[in-house]
Amino acid sequence: MLTKKQLNDIHSLQQICEETGNIKLKLNWDTLKSRADEENDYFHYDNSGNLLGYLALYNFGGPVELCGMVHPNHRRKGIFSSLFNEAVKQLAQARKLLINAPASSQSAEGYIKSLPCTYSFSEYQMKRHKSKKIGTANSEVTMRQAVSSDLVFINHLDTACFDIPKDEAEVFNKKIFACKNERTFIIEHKSEKAGKIRIQTEKDAAWIYGFAVDPSFQGKGIGRGALTNVVNLQHSKGISWVHLEVAAENDHALSLYKSCGFEPYGTQDYYEYDLNTLKV
Repeated sequence: MLTKKQLNDIHSLQQICEETGNIKLKLNWDTLKSRADEENDYFHYDNSGNLLGYLALYNFGGPVELCGMVHPNHRRKGIFSSLFNEAVKQLAQARKLLINAPASSQSAEGYIKSLPCTYSFSEYQMKRHKSKKIGTANSEVTMRQAVSSDLVFINHLDTACFDIPKDEAEVFNKKIFACKNERTFIIEHKSEKAGKIRIQTEKDAAWIYGFAVDPSFQGKGIGRGALTNVVNLQHSKGISWVHLEVAAENDHALSLYKSCGFEPYGTQDYYEYDLNTLKV
């Protein structure tokens, strides 16, 4: 796990980079605070112990995602390239690598142009406050916490809805079941399994991940009913903010989230790295 000092150093560097560039980095703090012992974090310190560069790898059950940052006063010195070269050994078995950068970051855009990357998609970061009104719950849509016997269905949804290979879905969801601050729920429609959703909470905020409705159940208002249930439940627990992310081109989901009181506050661009160029 990352030490308290490492987390503090990452947070301090993030603040500097965001304030200087007027950007919002996506470092997935909920994940960083619960890292396993796998090597996914890479640091570059100067001789005085100041963190000048940081790179993180994330595996959310699909493509490996990469995000990083370098102190504004120490860019163009090869720091990020050095960190990337260190991380290469962890990418040997990756099926796909996506590099994430804030859409408004000119420095990130300039650096990515030098890499063997192609633009893949953009993603909106959205949140809603408990003061926002939301509709009443659909009594035909209920939720229960997932149990191990639901894993086959959960893996099926990841494959059917997110195009995640079966073997990768199995490994990821087995790992998620062991997380203490993240829970997977099964969405049921008239007592039939219809979808799933993951909720991660920390202090006064909650994050929604892996929200999927089985294709055979779509178009029946189940997604809206489940989202309403989740939002109402989290706010009833004292959670002030509920966060989620959605692909910019997913008009249907974007419309649903906006109608439920979610507002975009940042945009992240994703670029697919040509793994064939790696020398491991």
